[in-house]
Amino acid sequence: MKKIIIVGIFILGMILPNINVKAVDVANEEELRTAIEQGGDITLTKDIEVTQPLVIDKDVNIHSDNWRYIMMQGDNTLMTVNSGNVAIDENIGLFAGWNGEYNEYDEPDNVVKGQGTALVVNGGNVYGIWLVTCGGKVGMIINGGNVRTSGYIKAGVYNENNDTYSSGGNALIINGGSFVKGNELHLLSGGTALTLNKGSNITLNCEDSYSIIGSFEENGIEVNDGSVVNINSSKRLFIFGSQNAIYLNGGTANLNGKFGLSSSDTGHGIYINKGINTNTKGDVLNLKNNSIFMYGESTSNFSIYVNPEIAVVKVIDEKNFFSFEDNKLKLDFCSNYSSAANTDSEEGPKICNNLSSYYDGPIESNELGKCMVVYINGEKQNEVDASCNPVSEEGNNNPQVVEVPATSAYGSLIIATLGIICVIVSIIVTRKVIKKAN
Repeated sequence: MKKIIIVGIFILGMILPNINVKAVDVANEEELRTAIEQGGDITLTKDIEVTQPLVIDKDVNIHSDNWRYIMMQGDNTLMTVNSGNVAIDENIGLFAGWNGEYNEYDEPDNVVKGQGTALVVNGGNVYGIWLVTCGGKVGMIINGGNVRTSGYIKAGVYNENNDTYSSGGNALIINGGSFVKGNELHLLSGGTALTLNKGSNITLNCEDSYSIIGSFEENGIEVNDGSVVNINSSKRLFIFGSQNAIYLNGGTANLNGKFGLSSSDTGHGIYINKGINTNTKGDVLNLKNNSIFMYGESTSNFSIYVNPEIAVVKVIDEKNFFSFEDNKLKLDFCSNYSSAANTDSEEGPKICNNLSSYYDGPIESNELGKCMVVYINGEKQNEVDASCNPVSEEGNNNPQVVEVPATSAYGSLIIATLGIICVIVSIIVTRKVIKKAN
């Protein structure tokens, strides 16, 4: 019987060669690099500064009992994952473009403007329990593979006096693969916080925690040609940008749930630069929710701005949130600070009262282009100017159509509101909120 057990263990070890790999304690760059090349469990016992990029193509589990950082100076990529199952446990921070200084808590102090990308994922599976990545240029880039993480993804120079990030930098850039938000996630940067490119399609579920996606100089979320971002939020997800909270540039945003959308007084909650998904030829904005909350640093002129050069705008609005008048979209606001679907003379004011607000009629959107065709609930609202070239509606929705030039913005905007919509616009995002994210 004893011989059978011994033989069984031997065979199992041959089938699963990594199961018996001993956990390795590492305290310097050489030990860390050797452990990564071997694969298996790695325990950081000290902060480690590396001089050359780290490349992972094996199953690796990096963890520590206390906060530990892997740091790199200069304009380099600190860590690249090409394949394998990579777990980066809580208490681990990746710091790229490090300025070489420590703060009073003996932690990496800051980064150099425009230098360093913390993590690039080209393939494999990356899981971060509470991962912190920070780069002067980029916090994380996903080109392929699968990433699931909680924690902070940051980029840009941190300003301790006002808890902001500046000097550009992009927190998270997604070119492909998949990204799933873990429990609590904060994307913070000087430049755009979340950028989707190349037809990428991701889903963020914010069902159980408070999270922030924010830029202090540019857009909170930018969805470029052919990309799709799906966000489900039963908790309140704060999205803010100095320029715009959400910038739709030929991509699609499907929003479901409760959101805080913040912009500066010259920005917008949602800016639609192209009115069609340039890859799918579909809608650029789809709201399916019970409520939406918007917050801004000060009152913006428009909660939603539409590029006047867009040829076709199509709106599905079951709660009569939109109307069209004088070549403008009317947004039925309760006041400058809040809005609710005004389905009838009783329901609208009642919703506003529940928001501790008052009803003072609609706020106008920007004036739309004279050649733009507007549809609300499938009904054409206007005739374009006689001097305009005719617009082919079939062409704008046909996947075989020649791709839209970068200087144009053809397509459709569909906003399906399946529940009562409440929009609160332009309430100050206080330093307290930002402080909580840090």
